[in-house]
Amino acid sequence: MAGDCCARDAPAGIRVLLVDDHPMVRRALADALSDEDDLTVVGECEDGSQAVEAAVRLRPDVVFMDVSMAGTDGFAATAALRAARPEARIIVLTGEGPEARPEAVVAGAHALVPKGTRLGPLLRCLRTVAGGGTDCPYCL
Repeated sequence: MAGDCCARDAPAGIRVLLVDDHPMVRRALADALSDEDDLTVVGECEDGSQAVEAAVRLRPDVVFMDVSMAGTDGFAATAALRAARPEARIIVLTGEGPEARPEAVVAGAHALVPKGTRLGPLLRCLRTVAGGGTDCPYCL
């Protein structure tokens, strides 16, 4: 339903929140992550304005945040989320390329990942960021 942020039941492991305005992107990412035993998608949001409330309520370890969304963009949502829940780790997904890096750093993101990244490197980045590491090629 438009405007809703969808929550899910979540066992232990790395808890992930997906924030992207494209339902097919969220679905593809959720499907890929659900195949991993240590990852659980705890919710999905279609707009950056929903991300802070969802992160406070769902307590994800990692948030995948799209940069380009109608309404509140990913950088503004990342900054607001970091202020409200500093322990959440944020991976910004972008189709804009490396020129988005300075804005991602200022917003407080932990990694900047191109949307075309293959699943293996994306999962390594997610696990690195969730563990507090900074040694993946996408980490900031």
